[in-house]
Formats: sequence, structure tokens, C-alpha cells
Amino acid sequence: MDENFENYVSDALDHIPNVYTDRMQSVAVLVDDYPSQEQRAKLGLRKCDALFGLYEGVPLTNRNGSVISKEPDKITIFKYPMIEMFPKQNDLKKQIYETLWHEVAHYFGLNHQQIHKAKNNKHS
Repeated sequence: MDENFENYVSDALDHIPNVYTDRMQSVAVLVDDYPSQEQRAKLGLRKCDALFGLYEGVPLTNRNGSVISKEPDKITIFKYPMIEMFPKQNDLKKQIYETLWHEVAHYFGLNHQQIHKAKNNKHS
């Protein structure tokens, strides 16, 4: 699973609806082993808190009409927290997709309640 993780992320990105991916400009999707201490501290995470993904940038809704932000947008998917929590391949692939969708939604400015609602509508 470890060696296929980046392929799973790529596959998940291919399955995000085009209505979103077609509008994503200058967003890097990266894979990292674990979140950095700086990322964890910024989010106020405790040692026992797992982080699967993180969007860093300025959401489109906060750009006052500009598509490009001053800082590059970045979505990072964290490999080992997911592999440790989801040892079965199908569960891992599903979680990668769910995490990636969640972070893409943050890029578009959706809050957690809106993400949950959009996910439920998508699966209806």
C-alpha cells in the first residue's frame, strides 16, 4: 500500500467532479509522510489527533474576485496517518478520496457544515 499511495491520490483527484477540478488554478496536490510540527501547532492539534489532509492558501471566497492568490495554494495529503488508520486497501482509497474532496472544498471556501451537506447531496 505504501508504494501505491501516490497513485491512490492521483486516482482520487481524477474522481473529484470536473465542476470543481476545472476551476482549480495553481493548486498543488502533494503527498507528505506526516504533518509538520508547525502545521499541527497552527491547527491546535494534540499528539493523539490524526491529520489526513490540509488545505493551505486563500479560499476563493476570500479573494475579492481574484482567482490567483499571493501565496500558492497547496493541498497536502498525509500518507502514514491514513495508512496506520486504514490498513485495508479499499478503506484507504475511500479515505484518500474523502480527504482530498474535503480539502478541495476548503479551496472553494466551503466550511465543514457545507462540505458535509455537499457530500450528502453528491451521494444522493
